[in-house]
Amino acid sequence: MSSIRGGLEQSRERLIALVLLLQRAWTDEKPLTQEEIVRDLKIDEYPVSSKGPRKIRAYEGNEGAVRQKFERDKARIRELGFDIETVVLSDDTVGYRIDPSSGYAPVIHFDENEQRVVQLALRFCGFGSSGVFSVFNDTPASDGGLEFSAYYTPVVRALRLRRALSFHYQSSTNKLRVVEPLIIDVFNGASYLVARVRGTNEIKGYRISRITSMPMVLGDGYEVDEEALSIAKAWRAEFQKSPSPIDVVVTTNQNYADLLVRQYPRAVPARKKEGKVEVGISFENSRAALRFVLEAAERVRLQGPKSLKVELLEWLDGVNKSSKPFPDDFKFSGPTSNDVLGETLQLLHAVYMAEDGLRISELAARFSLSPEHVRIVMDRLSSLEPLAEASDGSSRFPARVIKDCDDWDNEDTDDSIYRADYVNERDEPSPFMWRDLFELNIALREASRVYDNPSIYSAIQKIERVASSFVQVESPSNESLLSQVQQAVADREIIKIEYTPGVAEESTTRSIEPREIKVLNGHTYVRAYCTTRAGWRTFRVDRINAVVAKSPATEERPVDTAKNWLTQVGDEGEEVVVVVEPGQRYLFEPLPSSQWLVLDDGRHAVKFRIIDESFLDHLMLLAGPGAVVATKKFAKAGHELARRIASQL
Repeated sequence: MSSIRGGLEQSRERLIALVLLLQRAWTDEKPLTQEEIVRDLKIDEYPVSSKGPRKIRAYEGNEGAVRQKFERDKARIRELGFDIETVVLSDDTVGYRIDPSSGYAPVIHFDENEQRVVQLALRFCGFGSSGVFSVFNDTPASDGGLEFSAYYTPVVRALRLRRALSFHYQSSTNKLRVVEPLIIDVFNGASYLVARVRGTNEIKGYRISRITSMPMVLGDGYEVDEEALSIAKAWRAEFQKSPSPIDVVVTTNQNYADLLVRQYPRAVPARKKEGKVEVGISFENSRAALRFVLEAAERVRLQGPKSLKVELLEWLDGVNKSSKPFPDDFKFSGPTSNDVLGETLQLLHAVYMAEDGLRISELAARFSLSPEHVRIVMDRLSSLEPLAEASDGSSRFPARVIKDCDDWDNEDTDDSIYRADYVNERDEPSPFMWRDLFELNIALREASRVYDNPSIYSAIQKIERVASSFVQVESPSNESLLSQVQQAVADREIIKIEYTPGVAEESTTRSIEPREIKVLNGHTYVRAYCTTRAGWRTFRVDRINAVVAKSPATEERPVDTAKNWLTQVGDEGEEVVVVVEPGQRYLFEPLPSSQWLVLDDGRHAVKFRIIDESFLDHLMLLAGPGAVVATKKFAKAGHELARRIASQL
């Protein structure tokens, strides 16, 4: 439960009042100067010192302090994706206003069936607590399978408007980029903006998580022809201008060969002596081929080509051997989370979506807040009159919140209802920011692989009618048994499976009762009660070799105590710090709850938790030269694994 502090609540009311005030300034075409805002913007005193709240100025103090507070508030508003426009007025003073369409998408009305499939989709794949889950679902969000970023808001808007974007981007250096967005492509759960470099014909991909400043939507428009769009759709994270295909041959056992054939549909297997299988696979370039061999680790023996063997030996020799900094003085920033403004808007949007309003208890349950916290936030929204003493009709805010109380004499304890009220259709507020449309679109597309429902596609059509066809999802092709697993969830069945764990060569037989399916980092996982191990376990669907039997589930199972079972690796285990070159970030960015720091020498440090040391061994094997574990206990991670693989060559 969140604690309530006077300073925090005054900051919350000041921010939300400023957002709504500057949005109204756009609608009324009356930009407001800083002098007008500082003079007239009023908020309720907190804590309340008398029976009724006393109105006080939102910005008080000397001129320098007021200016600093105002600039900080503008920065926090921009961090959520709102575009605060600066206007030079006729008397040469500067006015401010917010274009509501910079943050909010147009209103979308989902019918009852569409709302139901959206609820399912967000449980299957979404941002989790940072997204719109609680706007549609009446339970608190757990972990999400998509990377949350406020940067999606201007990116999606720029794609819709066909306007250029500028942002700072971290590759080998952190520098400003100006691009013409073409599409957002999602590979293995990671989102890339594929765009044309402004002033050129070069098309490049920019990983959203490496954008380091809020993208700015520029006034410059651009045209896109079918050729440029087709190149953008064909772009891949390992794209090369001149692909050099390479044929790789490995030997392995029958079980792992079957797994490879499912993962690589064009793989060609051939049986050999002593139960071994030779598998041939073609890759677009040597980098992709090397990555394949490293991911397989000891489960395959590389037969050829010779050039790849040489490259692999050099790689193995550099595993976890770079220079080590001292991590004692590292100061990591925590994972991204919503601030008070974002939290308030989420509560407000949930009320917008509820035609009959929502009670305090319902909002508290949805957002994992105390009733006291909800009451304070919503009461301040319902009493919000930022320019109450002005005569310009400021009460016409579209965010007007009405409070209905069952027992006004005991208002402080009443389970009151809050509902949205607006003057006319023009004022109907949208509950969706542009980034929410990205989340909904991806979640629905992922859910369509599991749920065959026409309402999924009609919901996607409504989203893309507003935002255009702005996204492409690369779904895995090796989850052929996903529908059978989902059917077992729906029918509450026990299924017997042949399963190959993460780094094992052989499969084992498990009997499991699947309960929930989610997507993370491009892979589908199922949470199930394993009767073989007598406990709750998480299984990756593409590692299920076969479903060999099924039967009705009749027994009661113990409660699953893992709330965030999908990303449990981020909350438990031992803490590890790894230092990597900027180009190696992509391996560590998908780790749940990872924290980052840029070092003075240009390298990046990442902190995360591990439960199994073998996981770190394989991670350092994939990272190779240029990455090093700074945590003393794990200084030799990956060394023995690299030695064993090298001895087989």
